[in-house]
Amino acid sequence: MSKIVFIKPALEADATWDPIRTCSYLGLWFMASLLKHLGHQVWYLDEIVRDGGLQKKFLFKRTLRGRKIKEVPLSISYEDFQAKKIADYQKMGAEKFCKFYSAFKKNGVVERVIVRVGNLENETLTKIVEINPDFVGIPLIATANYLPATRLARLIKEKLPNTKIIFGGQHIGADPEGFLRNNPYIDQVVVGDAIAVIEKIVTGKLTDKIVFGDFQEMSEYPLLDPNIIEDTGYPIPPIYTFPTEGRRYVDFMFSRGCFRHCEFCVAGCQNTHVSATGYDKLDEQLRLFKEAGIKELVIQDDAFLWDEKHVKAHLPKILALMKKHGMYWQNNGGIDFEGLTDFVTDQFVQYNERGEGRITALYIPFNPRGWNRGKSSSGSMTEKYHQNMKNLKRLRRAGIYIFTSAIIGSPEQNPETFKEELAVIRSLVVDKYIDSALPLSATMLPATIWYKTNGINIVNKKDYAGFSLFTTHHRTKYFEPQDIERMMIEWLKKLEDVQKVYPWGTAFST
Repeated sequence: MSKIVFIKPALEADATWDPIRTCSYLGLWFMASLLKHLGHQVWYLDEIVRDGGLQKKFLFKRTLRGRKIKEVPLSISYEDFQAKKIADYQKMGAEKFCKFYSAFKKNGVVERVIVRVGNLENETLTKIVEINPDFVGIPLIATANYLPATRLARLIKEKLPNTKIIFGGQHIGADPEGFLRNNPYIDQVVVGDAIAVIEKIVTGKLTDKIVFGDFQEMSEYPLLDPNIIEDTGYPIPPIYTFPTEGRRYVDFMFSRGCFRHCEFCVAGCQNTHVSATGYDKLDEQLRLFKEAGIKELVIQDDAFLWDEKHVKAHLPKILALMKKHGMYWQNNGGIDFEGLTDFVTDQFVQYNERGEGRITALYIPFNPRGWNRGKSSSGSMTEKYHQNMKNLKRLRRAGIYIFTSAIIGSPEQNPETFKEELAVIRSLVVDKYIDSALPLSATMLPATIWYKTNGINIVNKKDYAGFSLFTTHHRTKYFEPQDIERMMIEWLKKLEDVQKVYPWGTAFST
């Protein structure tokens, strides 16, 4: 049997534009649960939160000139930087603020103040050397964390040359050959579902440099072992989603895959279908959670409602099982507004009317679709699905916090559609259809259609911190990157008198 360490590396994020958000990685948890069940020794090290990692923050300035990256430590503390930034945000207009804080300088130079959060590399290495594992698995599900993840892998290989290092995740799947070429100390990468192949890798049955996991049906997934994440150190309250009022919580998915094919989303751009957990297994999983003291689920499904054909059979069953175990839950992956029918709303409202457990928050985005390209997403969606508008109010009356988002700087957006987007969203907040709306940057994520068609407009592809939901890294036909930054600030300022935004929703909550 093997010794395997799964590591979530320390976080590096733009201190100006990015809120500090962290959660447990479900993929690592599933793999660790499977291998532990098969008799292997398994460790899950979350270096952002383990041993008080969340309190370890320091700032540095990262400057990119072409392919050259220079990093210089800063003497100011993260707390002092944030205090000054918020003070400037409150007293400056959007344009003046962005002139001072923009990441984009003259001659294509990108300059960001980066906050590093988590255990120092030598602290992580000490723990790894102590374990002396046969394998180390590192996920790169977010391109934004490319540098700390690959740097940690290189240091581990230098210390433990016989330990095999495996990478997987969204960024890897976009270009596995290029990733291995740029990081020759990494032994293997997995494209697709690592859960399907991890046992064959650690037993030596799969030795290819690039291993293809394809798409694994959720019926084949193992049960999640709550003991694996017992000591990861996740904070209460959470810092990436709606407050849980002291309830112990975990991220969870009832299904995987998507049917929407959104051009900005990795899941939607993959050739997959929706696969759901079997109900008997789900019942057992929720029982294990309850026994472990877990009282709230943060749902991360890309297609929680599934499609119209399945939702009437599927949704009542999973809600009944959550109610059986008294679960509170919130949705962070997204509830499609076009799917918010009377039937779905009835199901949600009824969940909050009786028994133990409640829905606390629902993320209901008005995402751009192919049919409304070049239009205001919220405006066109609320017009086409006007019958669903009343259901937003019904959910709020049931005690559910309803939030949405707008994607700022999408390829087709122009000044007029941005203004319409902002006006529609403000009216939705004022008229009490929703509680808040987050501004998200139109990030060109690798493996998406947007990246393939508009990646050429990214200012610098080595600007890894720019591949985030909250940071800008590109220009469009209508806007320069500084314009997109300005619109992000303008969005918040124009709504701050009517909405409450939690710290996890923006780096400018006041």
